[in-house]
Amino acid sequence: MHHSDEAMPNHKKQKTMKRITITVDPDDYGAFNQLAHQGGVTASWLIRRSMREFLEKHEREGEVSLNLGPAPKLASGGK
Repeated sequence: MHHSDEAMPNHKKQKTMKRITITVDPDDYGAFNQLAHQGGVTASWLIRRSMREFLEKHEREGEVSLNLGPAPKLASGGK
């Protein structure tokens, strides 16, 4: 069966997806899962959509404020 570009939600050429691993607050992840479930999508899809919206905002506005507070310190060695 042939699928037309119209049937695909993203009209860009298909690309190989890249996998990333992130660590998030369990409450944030739970909230994302709940929103995703309510919308009939996966948490992964919702995160990808959020990332796309953030990038589009950056493209429109040029610079997006990233004043999120100090970055958490990375664990070092066995400490």
